[in-house]
Amino acid sequence: MQDREPTALARLREVHRALRSQREDRHRVDALLALTGNLVEDYGGR
Repeated sequence: MQDREPTALARLREVHRALRSQREDRHRVDALLALTGNLVEDYGGR
């Protein structure tokens, strides 16, 4: 992500979207959503 690899950002967004539709293990999903959301926000706008 720090190298601004477009493929890595696209995959991260894909994971983030998949997690949003996940219904099981909400505590873990919510933690991962927070992490991926922060990464997309931090590196996606550069």
